[in-house]
Amino acid sequence: MNEHVDGRKLRFEHRRGEVLRAATEHALDHGLAGLSLRKVAQTVGVSHATLVHHFSTKDDLVAAIVDLVLAQTLALPDLADDDPEPLETIWRRATSDKGRRYLRLFTAITGHAMHDNPKLRDAVARSIQQRTALLAAGLVRHGCPEPEAATLATALLSTLRGLLVDLLVTDDEERVRAAFESLAAELDRRSALWPRPAGPSPASAPGRGQD
Repeated sequence: MNEHVDGRKLRFEHRRGEVLRAATEHALDHGLAGLSLRKVAQTVGVSHATLVHHFSTKDDLVAAIVDLVLAQTLALPDLADDDPEPLETIWRRATSDKGRRYLRLFTAITGHAMHDNPKLRDAVARSIQQRTALLAAGLVRHGCPEPEAATLATALLSTLRGLLVDLLVTDDEERVRAAFESLAAELDRRSALWPRPAGPSPASAPGRGQD
């Protein structure tokens, strides 16, 4: 027996990504305060029923937005061996106009996640774990001993997030940039003690290029 297929579901199924991207733009422009399915539907230009079809509740929509936003926040380059300054690349991307826009919403999301919202908390935790694993793998490729990589990656990401939030709140470019430079220099000093990666042309440290 053929299973009945809801024609409405087929018609709107391919639009979920489109609707989510538009809803994310709404959140980036207006934040999470006062966010509702009906308000997002009006802004995005879809019916309330369509939005409910894809995201049953406001929490479901916000969790999906979180996943998309956090995928862009502190987006890590793959720390390729031919990038002499991967930490600088991360910083440059995060402090660009686009990066700051996502970071503002990331900061708001993190605050909401701390107030007994399991879906938000899980989305933030998942993103942090994924980025820590990516950075740890990159550090290992640059010679960091594997038992130390996750701890160092955690410290780096936490420090970067703190510096970026400081920058967003104070707009003190000089002071925050100096703190970032100190972080990068400390990573250079630490990485100088690591075994060099195997290969004909060892890469420079993952913090900054070598003079």
